[in-house]
Amino acid sequence: MLTPLRKGADYHHGDLKHAAILSARKLVAAKGLTGLGIRTVADRIGVTPPAMYRHFESLEELRIELSAHVRDELADLMTARREKASKSKSRRRRALDRFEAIGEAYVDYARENPRLFEIAFMSCSDELIDESSSRSSQVLQQAIAELEEVGLLDGKAKSLAPMVAWSAVHGLATLVAQRAISQREYSKSLREVFTGVERAILKRTSSQ
Repeated sequence: MLTPLRKGADYHHGDLKHAAILSARKLVAAKGLTGLGIRTVADRIGVTPPAMYRHFESLEELRIELSAHVRDELADLMTARREKASKSKSRRRRALDRFEAIGEAYVDYARENPRLFEIAFMSCSDELIDESSSRSSQVLQQAIAELEEVGLLDGKAKSLAPMVAWSAVHGLATLVAQRAISQREYSKSLREVFTGVERAILKRTSSQ
């Protein structure tokens, strides 16, 4: 049985794990990983530390769960931005706009949530990372498939396209999260990275 410390605890009965992850998210967003602790989260949601340990064997397990939660947020943002992208009548233009929209969403998340972005790909269990990051990977794969469907993708680059796109955009996002790129340079840097990725994976003779 869960043990609340006070009235008005920040979770619904039976949903302590979810409440703990949301509380941990707020802590990390505000203070970074150094602000995260089992006792701190327990106090914030109004339960005892032993109650927390029934759901998380250690602080590391809480970090792993939070990391997966953040990657899900990232995938949700990428999907939402893709669906709001240009509705151009040109199928090629639309596919390219949707491809760029997911990349921009990725970098925007890092810019707006630098401390959370840091934990998204922290060193965790490889199995958990593969399983939890599959949604954002699927969004990228779908965008690349759209480029292929409309005849924009270079067949020779098909197998490399996901890694080329992800590594370039992730690198930019990391620099942005670390404030190595100023706000003034943000749009230009984004455009340069997109141009580089598209030159690497698109057919050079295709009109867009």
